[in-house]
Amino acid sequence: MKVMVVGAGGIGSYLAHHIDHLIELDQIHDLSFTFYDNDIVELKNILYQNFESSDIDSLKTKALSLKYFNVEFEDKRLGKADLKEAGLVVLCADNNLIRRQTWENFKENGTRFIDSRANGRAIGIFSSDTENYEATLSKDDKTSSCQNPFQIAKKEIEYGNVVIASMLAQSILNFNRNNKLPIDFTTML
Repeated sequence: MKVMVVGAGGIGSYLAHHIDHLIELDQIHDLSFTFYDNDIVELKNILYQNFESSDIDSLKTKALSLKYFNVEFEDKRLGKADLKEAGLVVLCADNNLIRRQTWENFKENGTRFIDSRANGRAIGIFSSDTENYEATLSKDDKTSSCQNPFQIAKKEIEYGNVVIASMLAQSILNFNRNNKLPIDFTTML
């Protein structure tokens, strides 16, 4: 089954590590993963994403493809039409537009999804099995970092994005083993 992972930043870059490792350990079967992102690694990303200073000015997907060989990476920003190709969509995105498009794709085509979110210490996982998922979506199309802007300004980070990436990897394992998606989970660490 084709798994499309949307985003290779604060959550997705750590998820790539976990998924690559789980495949290496022969824990994930019959799922192929492609991570999609068209952003470039910036200096600020080094603080809280799975990148190094040598990755600055590189495409995130290119930098990650040099570390992880059991998953694929594409320099592309996905839209609703692209989502039809997936058996499962995993959202590690920083914007509400792709969340709404993923929800619409689920309603129209039945493509199941898992949506991970982090903002500082606040974290959450939702899915196409979440009752009233649509109510979790903001009406605006603003992007939002997995870090609080005031903390980034002080070069202070939280690790919610790393925690949620690990929880997301476990959710994918659960899906692969028993075809169940998480219902919903939110907490403040």
